[in-house]
Amino acid sequence: MRLAAFSFAFVYILMLLVIFILPSFSSEGYSIISNSLSELGAQATPNNWIMNAILIALSLVTAFLATKKLGRFWMPLYLLYFFSLALFLTAFYQHAPITNATFLEREHLTHSVFSMITGTAFCAYCIAVVFIIKRNIEKASAIFMCAIAVALSLLMLEFPEYRGVFQRILFISAFGWLFYSLITFKFEKTSKSR
Repeated sequence: MRLAAFSFAFVYILMLLVIFILPSFSSEGYSIISNSLSELGAQATPNNWIMNAILIALSLVTAFLATKKLGRFWMPLYLLYFFSLALFLTAFYQHAPITNATFLEREHLTHSVFSMITGTAFCAYCIAVVFIIKRNIEKASAIFMCAIAVALSLLMLEFPEYRGVFQRILFISAFGWLFYSLITFKFEKTSKSR
């Protein structure tokens, strides 16, 4: 469990550094405020491999930590596996670049589909967790995190000029909460056999 927790924390810190530093080494015109993280890892974008490597690493450490903590809770475990797989594929299939460079439209569309699946799987996990924890404060945090994920996703659609800000808040809060919940929550079977 310690190795899994350390691995997750290490990759999370790397993510924080990359999402704020990499824009300086990306396409000219990239803005932290208006451009998404997917556009850091987009096709034909300088240093795109760094953002994609971080997303892949996040998917792997999430699955690793989930396996260690949720081994006997198959529903949330499989939801996090599904989340991790979708996140991995979001990095594998790349977004269209913000420049006028030639890009593969099918790859961009596939990226978008897996990006939506990632968000949906995360929300499904938040809801599933409510049924295997006892403390009301933990249940409330799971529901709140699901609401935050939905709200920030809708804000990205409604105010695309601020999608970079909203997505960074989403990634920081979602992966921070995932780490916190997997480390501290007491997961229990709801129906106990006598």
